[in-house]
Amino acid sequence: MKRLLLVLLAVVSLTACSTSSGTLTVNDAWARTASMGENGAAYFIIENGTKSDDMLLSASSDIAEATEIHMSMADSNGVMSMNMQEMVEIPAKGTIEFKTGGLHVMFINLNRDLKVGDSFSLILNFKNAGSMTIEIPVREY
Repeated sequence: MKRLLLVLLAVVSLTACSTSSGTLTVNDAWARTASMGENGAAYFIIENGTKSDDMLLSASSDIAEATEIHMSMADSNGVMSMNMQEMVEIPAKGTIEFKTGGLHVMFINLNRDLKVGDSFSLILNFKNAGSMTIEIPVREY
């Protein structure tokens, strides 16, 4: 009987731990090299460990005239284009990857060079998680 009670307690404890809401995190951030006056891009992975969907509403940085969320895509003829995204849905317990040839943060008209070894701050604004400032290291593409 005592053993059964211990097993039940262990099961209840593990169940309680697995139902925690978790957090929303941004990992593996990086930006490609670019020169002042050009456009640049940043990439990362958003992991939503919470039980609720969230939305990335905007991004901002002081390294460029404008900072926008874009999606690169190819049409049926293989011609690439970029479309600005008003928001990006981040599903509960889901992962969204910002990568070359897909979602990315675009820096328009850089006000400084982005050289290997540099880093800069990027602010991501989420509907539920609020604002999150991340450091973006610059590396060779």
